[in-house]
Amino acid sequence: MIRSIDKELCIGCGSCVDNCPLDTLRMDEKGKAYIAYPEDCHTCYLCEQACPVGAVYVHPFKKQFPSAFG
Repeated sequence: MIRSIDKELCIGCGSCVDNCPLDTLRMDEKGKAYIAYPEDCHTCYLCEQACPVGAVYVHPFKKQFPSAFG
């Protein structure tokens, strides 16, 4: 699950918002990303990977996928 977005590091580029397939993240009125719907996060890490400054932190625990998914 997505844990936090560091407002000090966030540059407001919107990459995390654009890459979230579940619309979990939004941009606030100051142009910073925030977690709008944390319960919708499926821990895909796309937002964390998309952030150019490392402001997004997703829980480090990765579940073991069934063998059909590699």
